[in-house]
Amino acid sequence: MKNDFVMHTDASAPEASRPLLDDVRAAWGFVPNLHTVLAESPAALEAYGTLWAIFERTSLTPVERNVAYLAIIYENGCEYCMAGHTGLSRRAHVPEEAIAAVRDGRPLADARLEALRRFAALVTRQRGEVAPTDVAAFKAAGYDNRAVLDVLVGAATKLISNYANHLAETPNDAFMAGLEWSRPAAQRAAA
Repeated sequence: MKNDFVMHTDASAPEASRPLLDDVRAAWGFVPNLHTVLAESPAALEAYGTLWAIFERTSLTPVERNVAYLAIIYENGCEYCMAGHTGLSRRAHVPEEAIAAVRDGRPLADARLEALRRFAALVTRQRGEVAPTDVAAFKAAGYDNRAVLDVLVGAATKLISNYANHLAETPNDAFMAGLEWSRPAAQRAAA
């Protein structure tokens, strides 16, 4: 793995990470590779899990949360998370066309979900410096200030995972087979 990161097992993980890995295993039925990398830092592993749980409690529906995650992941160019969240989005019943559109960097046909995709992308790409007209467009699609702030929770969650995966080059998990994604050439060139 890149930068000498390791994928920890229960035996190699720091003591403080072990119960957190047990919680992940209980929730998912296995420990995803991302979590084995994050286990190096009990604080990073806990922060990711906590933010994930908090994002689940926002005003956004499961479909909306997944669209926001996909848009953020696209902007961050995280190949690992795009593969994983493609599968999670299918389980959350995100329409297949919407998943494909976000993965391709195209607008969504559903106007409300497109407003969310666009806003989450702008927040990520512009590091929160979104023009008032763009915030107004998001709200005109039926969202409110709570949703504006809820998108930030999703962005913070994905900042941890996307950046960790970039630093470590986390390999895909078995469940991601067939869901692979490559960062667009323009994003690779800009990085």
